[in-house]
Formats: sequence, C-alpha cells, structure tokens
Amino acid sequence: MKNSKALFIVGGLALIGYALYRYYLKQIDFLKDITYQVIGLKVLSISANQVSMDITTRIYNASNVEATVKEMYLDFLINGIKVGSVNEVKDILILPAQSTDVTFNFKFNPRILGKNILDIVSLSVGSKDVVFDAKGFVKVKSSFIATTIPFEYSNNLKSILNKK
Repeated sequence: MKNSKALFIVGGLALIGYALYRYYLKQIDFLKDITYQVIGLKVLSISANQVSMDITTRIYNASNVEATVKEMYLDFLINGIKVGSVNEVKDILILPAQSTDVTFNFKFNPRILGKNILDIVSLSVGSKDVVFDAKGFVKVKSSFIATTIPFEYSNNLKSILNKK
C-alpha cells in the first residue's frame, strides 16, 4: 500500500515536471518566432580614419507572446573582413504580431579593409559590389523564459543604399 502511494506521488510529480518542460519548450518556440532584417543604413560622417553610420534593424514578433530584446551583439564584415562589432544592451519591447525598428550607431576605420573609403564607394558604384554581412545573436526574454536567437544577415551595399 505504501509503495503504490509513493509510486502515485512520484508519477504525479513526473507528470507535472513533464508538463512544465513542454510549456517551457513551447514558450521558447514562440520566442524563436521573431524575425529581423536590416532596413536602413545611413552614413553620418566619413573621414580618412573613421566612417560613422546609423544601422536600422526591424525586429518582427510573429508570435502572440510579448517579448523583450535584452541584448543584441553583431559583428560586421565588409567583403569578408571584420570591421567592427556592436553590442546593444538595453531592453527593447517587442509586442505580439508587431514590428519594432531599432537604430544603433556603428563606427569603423576604413583602413582595416586595406583601402580608403573612396575605394569602397567606387567598388559599390562600379560593376563590382561590396558585400555587407552582419552576424551575431539576439537575447530575448518573455516573462521568466529567455533564449538566444542567432542573427545572420547578408546583402550588398548597392541594395542597402537603394532601399527607400
């Protein structure tokens, strides 16, 4: 009799634990239903030693769960060469079924590429284009559940600059 009572208690706890585990996985799936894209690139200043630009990223929450972006870390590459990174650590509220635009400032030294900024612009205007990549992660949280979503974006400079 005592063994069956203990078995029922252990079985009940296992069932509750499994239900919580499934709930946790479902909530993480909701959080991973967030998409992103780079929608704007605005050059603020250009000098021989530094290019300063604002990069606007659109984050879309396709789920029905409100989420908060806690951190965004991105490495930026031009033609495969890492020119810098951005680490935004701030709370950005992403409402369900809505998009939010986030703008951050990015500065890099064009000499890292072994060329000056005029060479980069002339490559973009000429037949050969400049490939722009952003790779990193976005940390997202909803209530007590948090996850990390990988961020990968690739485009050419002509397409980014021609977007309206």
